[in-house]
Amino acid sequence: MEKKEGQTSGFVVRQAGMAYGVGIFIVLFAAALLVLEVRYHVRAIPVWVYLVIAGIFLLGGYVWLEAWNRRLMVEGDTLYYRNVTGKMVKFAVTDIGYGKAAYHASKGRDYLRLYDKEGKVLCRLECSMKNTRRLAWYLYDNGIGMELEKGAEGFIGDIMAQQPVAEEELGKLSVRVYGEMQDLAAGWLGRNAGMGAEFSYGFACYLWGKRVPGVQAQPEGSRFPAGTGKKAGGGAESLPEDFYCRMELYVEKGGYLVQDRKGKKVMLEIPVFYRRRSEAQGEGIRLYYNSAWQDGMKEGLQWLEDYLPKHRFCQGGDSMGGRLLERL
Repeated sequence: MEKKEGQTSGFVVRQAGMAYGVGIFIVLFAAALLVLEVRYHVRAIPVWVYLVIAGIFLLGGYVWLEAWNRRLMVEGDTLYYRNVTGKMVKFAVTDIGYGKAAYHASKGRDYLRLYDKEGKVLCRLECSMKNTRRLAWYLYDNGIGMELEKGAEGFIGDIMAQQPVAEEELGKLSVRVYGEMQDLAAGWLGRNAGMGAEFSYGFACYLWGKRVPGVQAQPEGSRFPAGTGKKAGGGAESLPEDFYCRMELYVEKGGYLVQDRKGKKVMLEIPVFYRRRSEAQGEGIRLYYNSAWQDGMKEGLQWLEDYLPKHRFCQGGDSMGGRLLERL
């Protein structure tokens, strides 16, 4: 999830430091070729060899220049784009009509372009550049539509699945989500009845700032008892700024939690509701619903279906020990 507080409106989207290194490496490589060719040639050097070396020099120079110059600077509602040659273009977020993007490293698809309302390109970026994730949130929060290449949606597709909701909708929405979780669990258990596995699942709510990264059992102080607090006037307590709620699913057998030999519980965790600061000016911190949580849970359940029958586990509550289980 994104950082919840302490964010400012200004940030820069630019190439990672590796791009500078690649450009310098190409230039040095071309220089080494030239030195070797001049020093150790046996006969007259064909012109095409010099042309190839010159082309490598130019390529390295372009890569370095592109990393040095090309960037998008965001300050509030104003954006400044500098292209490879250093030319600066200024436009407002209201000038953006839509965007197009794709991010799939294995397919070599990586681009993020913004267009004005007449279809003219405003800027050309890549999703792999620094701060593109924040830019995607900025565009989403400001209502900019994105056309995503099918099969290469990347993290921008995940961001577009986040829906702002009002706190009053949380109760009704959570009931619906829990019902959908019951259907997913029942379907999995029905298909895999021979394993003898059981599930324990439900919402787990936390205070984001008090969570311990990488720990399965979060400390008691990080937990938020949703729906239990009351305001002075008797109304329901408002959610804290760093509210974070996820669906947690644990595998059980014989009344015990299933864990591996290192004591790590076999579980799935998918964020469902959370609060974060909007990148749109004046909106502050908002409550969001991850409408793609089912897709993540389905992928996790499919992983369990493949993983559990191939391994042995221990059962023994929260302890590191326990009785060795036969394969599920």
